[in-house]
Amino acid sequence: GLDKIFKNSGFEIIWANDIDPDSVKTYRKNIGDHIVLGDIEKIKTDKIPSNADVVIGGFPCQGFSIANKGRHVDDSRNKLYKQMLRVIRVKKPKYFVAENVEGILTLGRGVVIQKIMKDFRSIGYKVDYKLLNAADYGVPQIRQRFICVGFKKNLGKFIFPNQTHSNQDNDNNLFSLPWVNCKDSIGDLEASRVGIPLSTNLSWSAYS
Repeated sequence: GLDKIFKNSGFEIIWANDIDPDSVKTYRKNIGDHIVLGDIEKIKTDKIPSNADVVIGGFPCQGFSIANKGRHVDDSRNKLYKQMLRVIRVKKPKYFVAENVEGILTLGRGVVIQKIMKDFRSIGYKVDYKLLNAADYGVPQIRQRFICVGFKKNLGKFIFPNQTHSNQDNDNNLFSLPWVNCKDSIGDLEASRVGIPLSTNLSWSAYS
């Protein structure tokens, strides 16, 4: 998802990785052949291009997600952010962007996120993060996501984009644009050959 967004924004994706064969097949069909199938823990940094301006990634979220009723600090999947840290430390991009579920903020009563931020800062980056709701930016889905942006200390300051949409049922609404529902977004498909009638009352999906 991050790769697609950056590509649509004008960036050239020069390398990608996933451990799941089906995900790699889907990626190659929709984004490009530059993806490498394999375990990132076993891929040496000298096999990864060194000329990237930005490193982006969504390290595994299963251990952080509040949907995981047995989540705990010592889940081995929680440590895979260190692979992103390893690549950034060696390749030294100008920026990096990391995405994860909202549960990363509360695991271990905040100890985990504090450790992750400390590690990224220790390799010479300013780091800022925020919990963003996709619906607040015109996406027809209520989807809370942790977004972390890191940048070299000589590159100034990063400012998260202003919210553009809001829940019109909120009496304290300060924004002019209402949340977009599925019918607003893809309602034109109703007239297609395989169209299914859409209800504005059944248009939202929520994820942890």
